[in-house]
Amino acid sequence: MNDEKNDKKQGPPTVTVNVYEPSSPDPRQFTWPKNMRVGDAADEAAKEFGVNAESPTFQNADEEVLDRNKPLVAEGVRDGDSLDLVSAGGGV
Repeated sequence: MNDEKNDKKQGPPTVTVNVYEPSSPDPRQFTWPKNMRVGDAADEAAKEFGVNAESPTFQNADEEVLDRNKPLVAEGVRDGDSLDLVSAGGGV
């Protein structure tokens, strides 16, 4: 019976990342399902930071802007990554 409870708690695989926003001194940590679209995660992060950005997305440590339409895992996002919140058109 305990195994059944644990199975229900697991849910989809997740990724936990630190997100930086240029006007905020401190990063914020987010945990999202790995299959969540980059754009949906970026929209959520922008709201959390209080940023009204058009088409927010992330830039990784290699300064590559992630595709808003692809899942986080497809764009190579892994646990512990640091991502910068940017506008898909550049800047936030």
